[in-house]
Amino acid sequence: MEVLTKCEVLVSIAEAKELLNEIQNESSDKESQRPWIAQEMTKQVLQYIENVSICNVTTEEVANLYQQLQAFEPLPDQDGLKHTELFNIANLRPTSIVEMFAIIDHAEVRFGDEKLEQMLDLIQSTLSAPPEREEGEAAEDEEDVES
Repeated sequence: MEVLTKCEVLVSIAEAKELLNEIQNESSDKESQRPWIAQEMTKQVLQYIENVSICNVTTEEVANLYQQLQAFEPLPDQDGLKHTELFNIANLRPTSIVEMFAIIDHAEVRFGDEKLEQMLDLIQSTLSAPPEREEGEAAEDEEDVES
């Protein structure tokens, strides 16, 4: 088998959710249905997305976040944010400097603590807040972590 067109595209969880919803809606409108396995996979991925902390973020919010984060100037002689770093910030919605260190290579050297704090504030103000979770769900997650 030969790959004719190599396509490497990163999509955020919000973009994947929107695309899968469109696919699901199109297949329900058509007379001929998609194969059962494709329908089931779409359903399961959408169920998974509904349980992540950024399930209510829109593609517009992600695009706005990308644009605003790209405007952050790195410290002198340092590189700005890479596409993969922007992608991971949108998908992981960091809430602390430590999480930013895990996402951005050499974050402190490239941006410094002050700019990283400004980025965190921007993330919080740009992306929709995570949905409130019921106490039972939170307790189950804590038990899973402790195991």
